Amino acid sequence: MKAQTEKIGASKRETDSLTFQQVRNRTDEICKQIEPEDAAAQPMQDVSPPKWHLAHTSWFFENFVLKPGLEGYREFHPSYNFLFNSYYNSQGDRVQRDRRGGQTRPTLREVMAYREYVDRHMVRYLESRRMSEKEERTLNVGLNHEQQHQELLITDIKYILSQNHLDTGFFSESLIQPIQKEQSLLSIDEGLVEIGASGAEFCFDNECPVHP
Repeated sequence: MKAQTEKIGASKRETDSLTFQQVRNRTDEICKQIEPEDAAAQPMQDVSPPKWHLAHTSWFFENFVLKPGLEGYREFHPSYNFLFNSYYNSQGDRVQRDRRGGQTRPTLREVMAYREYVDRHMVRYLESRRMSEKEERTLNVGLNHEQQHQELLITDIKYILSQNHLDTGFFSESLIQPIQKEQSLLSIDEGLVEIGASGAEFCFDNECPVHP
């Protein structure tokens, strides 16, 4: 029974690690076509530089998973908590959103090194131990948080590159899977419907409660 339990535990750790890597790789895939100049642009205060998204999602895992959970972990850079905190008051001060584009350093190369550093330690963290329920919840929030920023990245990159007079080539290759021919739109009867999250599956707080 103990051996079977250990096998199940190992399988869960491997699945968590694979899921984490898939989510992180998707973010890198979205940004693979942009240049360093594109990554630093913030043409309006409601749009964040792609470089900031890449670092902020890494900061989340570093700050909420690795620093409290991985023994001996050393943060990548002491100033990154200030630079890449978004609105987490409990984590200290931050660069205001409308000034994110003015932070030309760290460079995109350094940000990608930060991502690689966090990813490497996260894989070690996920594959070497069984997480508590609280740690599982934090990981789940982090993965959904990164997927949320993937949507923002696509929107922000499209906006940033649409301001260029020169063809960037970005819009010739879709980042979103096209609807297959066999798929079609659904017809929905008019009237009141209930929306909102219910049950035990993950949801953000603004998806609750269920309401008409």
